[in-house]
Amino acid sequence: MNPRNRVEQMPVDVFGNDDGFVLVADLPGVRVEDLTVELDKGLLTVAGLRRLGLDGENAETPTFEYRRRFQVPDEIDGERVAARLEHGVLTVTLPKAEAHKPRRIPIS
Repeated sequence: MNPRNRVEQMPVDVFGNDDGFVLVADLPGVRVEDLTVELDKGLLTVAGLRRLGLDGENAETPTFEYRRRFQVPDEIDGERVAARLEHGVLTVTLPKAEAHKPRRIPIS
């Protein structure tokens, strides 16, 4: 990391229901190519760069680095996790595996 960079924790809202969780993070000025979302061993990491000025050593303004980590429950289906960045808002969908979703038991 460049010593001129500032590391920030982006604001995040997390919503949950029977189907899983949705994480919504504000990342103004972050481009898709400067964003990573990784899920590894139950840890979700969101990291992005917001470039405010010129790149390189002669940059007049710093780059902001956003980084946040979240512990993900075991019942999340890691193969179906999806992320979308639109107008500076990152939405990460974390669906539960079918075996972990509640189901109604029929009564006979």
